[in-house]
Amino acid sequence: MFGDTQTNSKGWEILSWKDVFNTTTGKLDSNAMVEGGKYPFFTCAKESFLINEFAFDCEALLLAGNNAAGKYDVKYYNGKFNAYQRTYVLTIVNNNWKYEIFKLQLEDKLLYLQQQSKGTNTRYLTMGILNGLNFINPPIYLQTQFADFIQQVDKQKFASENIKNDLKLITER
Repeated sequence: MFGDTQTNSKGWEILSWKDVFNTTTGKLDSNAMVEGGKYPFFTCAKESFLINEFAFDCEALLLAGNNAAGKYDVKYYNGKFNAYQRTYVLTIVNNNWKYEIFKLQLEDKLLYLQQQSKGTNTRYLTMGILNGLNFINPPIYLQTQFADFIQQVDKQKFASENIKNDLKLITER
């Protein structure tokens, strides 16, 4: 649909990090999580945790900012949440653009980010590294088609997971 996002084979507009994202970070230590909390708490771990207070109420991509092995992760969330101080909270500059296309492109850049990250015991990303990234900006109608497709796939995954869990409960009885 978009060609190769790395080489921009379709010739779409190229945007810098700052042209795509408003960037902030969470403010909390990773141990701020609580069991049975009300809101998602995003850290640099693959899984998300829970917390009782939210600092953000928005649609965002969450990029892990540090990791012992430099294996970073990108998550999407829309709603109330909180974040660890080394988790980048990314909101899109243009309200017409779709998060799904920029999440895809960030995921395509994770190996590069791992290679570029700093540190020895714990690898970390800096704004200098992130500001060097570029993104293609396909036409809005293609972004919308892609976002609709991703949302349908996610619904099917959720339904399949529910069926799988139901079958597991039935077979355990």
